[in-house]
Formats: sequence, structure tokens, C-alpha cells
Amino acid sequence: MKKDKKNIKSRLSLGLSPARRFTYEILVLLFFVLIRIPSLGRDNFNTDVWRWKSRSYDFGSAISNRQFDQTLQKYHPGVTLMWLGSAGAKINNYWAIYQGQSLVADDDIGIVFQLDFIQKLLVVIVLGLTTSLIFYVLKNIINLKFAFLSVLLLTLEPFYLGLTRVFHLEGLVSTFILASILWSYYFLLNTSNKKRLAVSGFFAGLAFLTKTSALFLIPFYGLSLLTHIFRNGKYFSNRKNNFKAPFKILINILKDFSILFFPWLLVSVITFSALWPAMWVIPVRAIQTLYDGITSVGVEGDHFQFYFGNLVENPGPTFYFVVLGFKSSIYLLAGFIGSLFIRKKLSEDYRKLFDYLLVFIFFYFIQLTIPSKKLDRYILPVLVVMSLGSSMFFTWLIEKIKFKRSYYKMITVFLFLIPAIYTNFYIHSDYFSYFNPLFGGLRRGVEVLEPKWLIGTGEITEYFEKMREDKEYNFSSGVSYEKLVYMSYGRNLRDVLNVGFKEKYYTQIWPFFKEFGAWAVILDLGPYAARTKYFVYPIWDDDHETKTELKMSYFDTIYLRGVPLYTVYKNEGPDVYAR
Repeated sequence: MKKDKKNIKSRLSLGLSPARRFTYEILVLLFFVLIRIPSLGRDNFNTDVWRWKSRSYDFGSAISNRQFDQTLQKYHPGVTLMWLGSAGAKINNYWAIYQGQSLVADDDIGIVFQLDFIQKLLVVIVLGLTTSLIFYVLKNIINLKFAFLSVLLLTLEPFYLGLTRVFHLEGLVSTFILASILWSYYFLLNTSNKKRLAVSGFFAGLAFLTKTSALFLIPFYGLSLLTHIFRNGKYFSNRKNNFKAPFKILINILKDFSILFFPWLLVSVITFSALWPAMWVIPVRAIQTLYDGITSVGVEGDHFQFYFGNLVENPGPTFYFVVLGFKSSIYLLAGFIGSLFIRKKLSEDYRKLFDYLLVFIFFYFIQLTIPSKKLDRYILPVLVVMSLGSSMFFTWLIEKIKFKRSYYKMITVFLFLIPAIYTNFYIHSDYFSYFNPLFGGLRRGVEVLEPKWLIGTGEITEYFEKMREDKEYNFSSGVSYEKLVYMSYGRNLRDVLNVGFKEKYYTQIWPFFKEFGAWAVILDLGPYAARTKYFVYPIWDDDHETKTELKMSYFDTIYLRGVPLYTVYKNEGPDVYAR
């Protein structure tokens, strides 16, 4: 460890160019970005993506028109995502104009996928830069081996990989939180280095701007400071002084706490205020909106979902333990449990960092469990922190194995990573379909945890695209679906493929259908559903029998990796022109 740190210092002292000084960090950035580019923008659309795209457009327009109060869009508040989204929209518009491409989806559906790619790519780049700074901290706190293995395992973690390649909040807030707590730990190792404190406060500010759940960082940093102050021990070295002047000791503790806490808080508040224009003109209303969101939605709100086959309002205090079991990789679970067992055998550097991470995990789990609104993706901040703990076990294990030649160790590490690499190739790009095989994998997972975001998008699309070709349905474009339904009493639908989905799935699938000349339809829209040829129901939420106004018959089943996920029904009603 000392040798690694000495090498790092020597590199910095040679006056090397930034590119050479931060070679490893640049490699981490490139690896993070490149591994996420394949199929990016053509993989999925989550349930909230259209809202966030609309908010991003309104956010950018508000800034352009200097209507800064209108940058208050949502209680989350999602500001970092909207900055990236509005920048992506600008880039997309300029590129489309340069290409002579229409910006209207009805004219060219490709513009939807192009915009999605650009916006997601900006999110990925920002996350890659943040991860490179996480790597920088880890290599200085511990060593290069641990830093590399940690970043590799974190980057390849399926649930994290999936949530960091979507246009949504969870990947951003989790990565910013991880960066903030690591830089604050790095600062506490040397409190004279105020740059470290500033970086931690900056990432905390970005996390606050992304999602209000990140406010957890404030009490956590305060607790970390108190622990640091008491561990210092200077106040209690003399027992007589301890009893003679307790008030003086308390004042000194508060003084030291304030000196280290408020500058961090100030940096985070400045970051929060400087990057959110609403804070420039309506700070009170902005803060009130966030508070109302926390109390009315985050704590008091509900979110119905299927859990162990039952529709529940609140899945209960064990929910996130179940989520952790199903959505984490074998590497993460085995490594973290292993670290708990070998904690006392770890070196002091490892052990102190591990204990610090354990405190975060314990209290964040409590924060997650209290609200009634629970979703699987909310566990991501805990998962990324646990990933670092699991990396400690594997690093310790590799260091314990003796090799005659150093390249044998490199080969061993590569072989160790092959299952993780293969898993991601195997499920690419349907990362949300990953469920830990130790607990039954995909087959059992969908019976326990309802996939809130559509999985098997590629299989559904491929199935109906083949049907359109086999049955020689017309390629439908250049006209709205409403006109197809109402013109000529719907006879225009005779030679067009249309498929009904529940609304939450329709929002995630329609661009893919439009691209191959078919139509996805919201099955709850009666006039449209009556003329829809086929309907798709997920096996965990199949209530087609309640649609008594429609006459459905079983037609087929759609599989994902050999697991039945969706049932296809054919409309036998008199109003449909089906083949």
C-alpha cells in the first residue's frame, strides 16, 4: 500500500501533463462510457421518461426565456437530469437541422431514438467522470488494486449498469452520493486539505439537486464528523479535566464540529442554489415544494405493486432485503458477506473504510424502510456502497493467494471476472430482467417483484415484427392512428397490425412498434381497443378476464431466455378486422 502511494506521489511530482498524470482515471472514464454505448438509445424507454423529457424541454425553454421560476418542475427536483436533458435536446435539434431531418416523430420516428441516445449519452458521460473521481479517491485511500477491482465490479453490476444507462434519476443520485461520502472520508483523513471537503460538498449539492432522498447526506456527514472528533480523543485524554470542565469540552467539540461541518454544508448549498435558477428568484417556494414532496409523496404516499403475487400498497419492512437478494449479483452478495467474516483480518486502512461504509448502509436502509412508497430501484445507493465492501473481500482473497509469477495473478483476476462479463453479454441490453440466480433467477423473480419497467422489449418487438411480415400487414406511417380508426369506419385498420398494452407498458413500447410500421394501443381506450387485433398481458398482471366488453382468446406466449413473460390474446370481437 505504501509503495503504491509513493508511486502516485512521485508521478505527481514529476510535472507530468494532466493526461499522463491521470491516465488511470481517463481509462476508467472510457471503460465506463464504452461499456454502456452498445444499444444505448434503442434499448428501452422507462415509464417516466416522457415526463422527464418534457420537463427537460420546459426547463431549457425557461432558461432561454429567462423565466427562471419555471425551472421548478418537480418535487424531486431532478435538476441535474433536466440540465442534461435540455442540453441533449439542443444538440439533437442542431444535428437534425444539419442532417435535414424532421423533428416530428410522425414524419421520422428515428428522431425519438436519436434524442434518447444523445440524452442518455450525456448522462453516461457525467456518471463516467464521477466514477473516475471515485476511482481517484479509492486508489489514494487504499491502493490501485482495490480501486481497479472496485470500479470493475461496480461498473459490471447488472442493476447499476441498467440504471446508469437510462434517462432517469437513480443512477445519477446514487453515483453522486457515493462520490460525496468517499470524498468526505478522504477529507477526514487529512482535515487540512480543504479541496477534498469542497469536492465532497459539491457532489452532495449535485445529489440534492437530483433527488431529495440525498438529504440523508447531511446527518450522515454530521455523524461522521462527530465520530472523527471523538476518535481523536484529545478531549478525554485527561479524566480530571473531563470532569472539571465538561462545559468547556462541549464548547470545544461544537467548535471543531462547526469548523468542519458548515463549510461542507455551505459548498453543497452554493452548488444547489447556483445550478437551479428557481433558487435565484423563488427560493422559498422551491424549498416548500421539495418539503411537500417529501411529506406527501415520499413518506405518506403509496405506490401499489405486485409483491409475491399480491397487489399491495406497502410491501413492508422486509421489502428491500428481498430486493437486495434478487437484484444484486452473486459477486456483490458473496463478497459483502465475505467481508463481514474477514473484517478483523483486514488491514487498518481497509477496516476503517469498511466500518464507515457499514454505517452508511445501516442508516440508509432505515431511511428506505420508513416511507410507504417503496420501489426496487430506490435501493441503488445502498447497492453501490455495498459493492465497495464486497470488493474488499475479493481484493483480500487475491492478495492471500501466492503466485510464482505476477502474470499468473493477472490471469486469475481475468478468469474471476469472466462470469460477470458473460452475464452482462448474456442479458444485454435487458439489464432490468436480471434476477439473482441464487434465488431462482428470472422465472422466480417476476413472481416476487413486479418489473415496474418493461422487460423483454426486444422479444415483444421481434415477435410482432415477424407477425407483420408473415401476415403481410401494411407498413403504417404518415397518418395518425386516430384517422385510421375513424376514417371509413375503421376499415383502414384491416391491413394494419395493432396491439393493445396496459398504459404503463404502452408508454415504453410504442416507438418500437411505430418504427416497424405497426401500432401499439392503450387497451383501456374503449373505441381503440374494440378494433385492436391482439392484446399483450404480463403473466404477473394478467386481468384480461375483467375486460368483459372484449372477446379475447389465447393466441400465444412470448418468452425471454426461455421464461414465459407475456401472454398474447386475439380479439374475437365483431368490431375488429383481424386475420
